[in-house]
Amino acid sequence: MVTVFIEREKRTVEWEFSGRIRDLLAALRVNPETVVVVKNGEVVSEDERCAAEDELKLLSVISGG
Repeated sequence: MVTVFIEREKRTVEWEFSGRIRDLLAALRVNPETVVVVKNGEVVSEDERCAAEDELKLLSVISGG
């Protein structure tokens, strides 16, 4: 199971998933432009693959002027 912490919603979900992070974000209905993905402690792109035992954090991107 992939463990995903979604910062914006302050919740953690466990997901039976293997594939690209881009596809996981789509399944969770998370816009990839609004988050930074951290996989097992390292910032990665949404093209990175994830599998069982990975821990992901979806950290909110804050912009301002």
